[in-house]
Amino acid sequence: MVKSIEKVLTFFIVIILFLILVNVLGPFIASSIPPATEQVGNIVRSTWSGVKHLVPPASGAYGTTG
Repeated sequence: MVKSIEKVLTFFIVIILFLILVNVLGPFIASSIPPATEQVGNIVRSTWSGVKHLVPPASGAYGTTG
C-alpha cells in the first residue's frame, strides 16, 4: 500500500516539476524554434543543391533516344 502511494506522489511531483520547467523555458524555446528551422532549411537546400550537381544533366538514362 505504501509503495503505491509513493508511486502516485512521485508521479505528481514529476508532472509538477515538468510543468514548472516548461513554464520557465517556454519563451526561450519559442524564440529558438524559428532560427533553428531556418538553419535546417538552409542545410537541406545546400544538400539538395550538392546532390543535383553530382548527377550529370543529360545522362541519357531515361527519355532520350538516339
